[in-house]
Amino acid sequence: MNMLKASRIIILMLFPAILFLSGCERPKGFTVKKITSHHAPMPEWEIPSPFSRGELDALFNQPFRYLGSGNHTYAFVSEDDRLVIKFFKQKHMKTRTWADFLPIPAKKIFYPMGKIHRRMQERREAFTSYKIAYEELKEETAILYLHLNKTDHLGITLTLIDQNGNSLKVPLDQMEFLVQKRATLAFNHLKNLYQEGKNQEAIEAITSLLNVVAKRSQKGIYDKDLQLFKNFGFIENQAVEIDIGEFRKDETPNPMHDELKALSLQIHDFVKLYAPKHLKEVDLSMKQEIKRYEPNL
Repeated sequence: MNMLKASRIIILMLFPAILFLSGCERPKGFTVKKITSHHAPMPEWEIPSPFSRGELDALFNQPFRYLGSGNHTYAFVSEDDRLVIKFFKQKHMKTRTWADFLPIPAKKIFYPMGKIHRRMQERREAFTSYKIAYEELKEETAILYLHLNKTDHLGITLTLIDQNGNSLKVPLDQMEFLVQKRATLAFNHLKNLYQEGKNQEAIEAITSLLNVVAKRSQKGIYDKDLQLFKNFGFIENQAVEIDIGEFRKDETPNPMHDELKALSLQIHDFVKLYAPKHLKEVDLSMKQEIKRYEPNL
């Protein structure tokens, strides 16, 4: 019996089970399984810890409660509201399945190699972006800690409170995650400033948004997904980029002026909607700030 014929027989035998499994509803929301990685450590993702043993223990000595879900991460906020830990959604990076145990012809049918390669590429691009943020944009992204490889030195079991109030124990050595200072979303921060009549602070906050993008761009780093209210937050009145999965250095970056202009248009639309009487003042302030970064011709 040749390999192709054997594969066909196996497929026919497994088909009812495959139909059953495909119809099973996956648990909604966060589960530990969804952040559990099966990838082996790789030297390129080895990140030296900046913290001592005591500092690590202090960083994770409190429970973290469920905060929300993004495109690529599940976020949890610390009990004291000062930190956010983000675990990577493994469904975007998963390259091993039950299909691994099938003969190659059957494996190609149920789990095409193109899909595996796309997920490997997505993982590589995301991890490269996190590493860029950690190594070159700590201040601009408020990132404190990055853990991209499984390890055996942390010895810390973190308590997570999920969306249903359940307490879960997670061994951090086995997880891929990052820790940032907690920031208030840009939308909420700016809206609150205008509602409280703090117009000058709002102008300063908007200037800070433009400056943080300019500072990143000056380092030759650009963001493939520049969205004001998804990507940015504020710590006090200082802007930071909180969505850090789309940074790139390996391609020709967008001109700084273009990025600043794109961001200013989003800010313009926000102010027009929520604080229209201040629109002229904001537009003038942004124009003057962007002019500082125009190339000398």
